[in-house]
Amino acid sequence: MPSPARNQSPIERSIGSLLRARRQEVGLTLQELADRSDLSAAFISQAERGKATPSIVSLINIAKALDTDINYFITPPCPTSLVRRADDPQYVDIDSPVVYKRLDAAIRNQRMSALIMEIPPGTGLPKVHRDEGEDFFYVLEGEVEQSIGDETFTLGCGDSAHHNTQIDHEVVNKSSKLAILLWVGTPVLFPSRDDPGDTG
Repeated sequence: MPSPARNQSPIERSIGSLLRARRQEVGLTLQELADRSDLSAAFISQAERGKATPSIVSLINIAKALDTDINYFITPPCPTSLVRRADDPQYVDIDSPVVYKRLDAAIRNQRMSALIMEIPPGTGLPKVHRDEGEDFFYVLEGEVEQSIGDETFTLGCGDSAHHNTQIDHEVVNKSSKLAILLWVGTPVLFPSRDDPGDTG
């Protein structure tokens, strides 16, 4: 049965309200959810109060810890073609300062996702850890600081980073200009509910 939060208005249906409603529905404390999602209890609390916004990748961990999937929090655009046209971008509807443009299509037995991420100055993607998968980042414009485990790298236009998601990692735009990144990763971000071959 869908959560009552699904019946709220678009404004009320923020990630924070959905997160709190689902956490309470499954009976988890902030600390229990934090432990299961590899995020801090302070961050979860801020997210519920609208003071912090999880990245799409962070929402994967949170959704898994809450025994649901990322489609609970956002409604991804429905792909109409295997081809993405530059003049018809598909944006992911999420209340975040980071703009996400979807590049992949929901093909059968999909195993990877691809996004363009537009990260404003002074903004970043929260630290993420996933039990399985890979992340690939390529800087199209601007400059970001990327931490992978205990190492920190400054990535400029044309630079890239590729690593396993079991390693804690985060990306921050500390510059005064917009940074635009291509991200490709596994597993699939938006599991199809109609694909019998998809277990996500």
